[in-house]
Amino acid sequence: MKTIQTPRLCIDGRVARQFGPRGLVAQEVIDQLVSGYGEGKASSEWIEKKRTVLLTHPSQVFSGQLKRFDTQKKVASSILYWLWEKGFTKNANITRFHRFRSIDNLNPSLSIETITTLLPSRSGLPFFISRKSNQEYVVPSLQDGKILERQYHVSNDQIHVFRPGTRRYVQFVEPLKKTDFGNILFLVTDKRSGKDLKKLRKVFSKVFVNVPHKVIRLKDSTNVSPALWMKILQNTQVCIYLGAQPFDWATLPLEALYWNIPTLFSDQNSTLNELLPQSPLRLSQFLVEQPELKELQNFSKKAKESLEAKGVFLPFNLAEQYTHLYRQMGNPSGPAEPETGCCN
Repeated sequence: MKTIQTPRLCIDGRVARQFGPRGLVAQEVIDQLVSGYGEGKASSEWIEKKRTVLLTHPSQVFSGQLKRFDTQKKVASSILYWLWEKGFTKNANITRFHRFRSIDNLNPSLSIETITTLLPSRSGLPFFISRKSNQEYVVPSLQDGKILERQYHVSNDQIHVFRPGTRRYVQFVEPLKKTDFGNILFLVTDKRSGKDLKKLRKVFSKVFVNVPHKVIRLKDSTNVSPALWMKILQNTQVCIYLGAQPFDWATLPLEALYWNIPTLFSDQNSTLNELLPQSPLRLSQFLVEQPELKELQNFSKKAKESLEAKGVFLPFNLAEQYTHLYRQMGNPSGPAEPETGCCN
């Protein structure tokens, strides 16, 4: 007699530890899914029926008490790692897999249904990614979806464009108290985005005379925890986000806008350009018109209102979208599992 396998979803959250700013979306998705228990559209049967397990590093902390499989194994783009991942999904009886991966760190596809949330690369776009029918990809912009379609020939029905968001902590802390004397904050995501930094700083020194500059080169080791990030923003008059890579979820600049900080962004950032089309906060427009701080603050206020209307700042923004996608994969059947499961 053929054994019927119990549906079980695994969410791989390890990049939240390894990837610093790039891993923010992984941490936030998991925390929102757990916190969304019983919260309407954010509530997932996979969580409620205890049929979700987290693949994690032992040092990681997530909301709630989901089952965990802790491992020291790091995500890697190698055959040996792929064999390890294949063995894990088989031995843990995983039927569906949700992973967060940089576009240049993808392994050959697994045999089970897999959702991959794509993150910015560290070394450029790869030559090939899987387009097998059991592979689904989540991206933060339509332009990113076009890259998958045109460059990698992934079918449109395997691509899901999700609305980015901020971390939920912004809903539960005191409003940001800004200091009287702030910095011009430059956020540099990679070498390419920072190549014009010297020229940009000269322009900003002329527009905002005697305002000091602070440059943060966002690396995988950069600490952008809520407390530290809010402290940085508290001392920021204007934020310039130089990220222009594909698959950028733009969490940090969206949070700066949430806190009413004028945030200028690269014209090549497809995520922010699609959320704020033709915005006067585009860096190219600033360089031409060079508006004063008061005008930038007005632009920022209107941008925040637009983002609010689009649901970017909703506390379960990401959870609702992933819950809907999980439902498309099918719901777990039968009663909830007992507390002693496969991966406690």
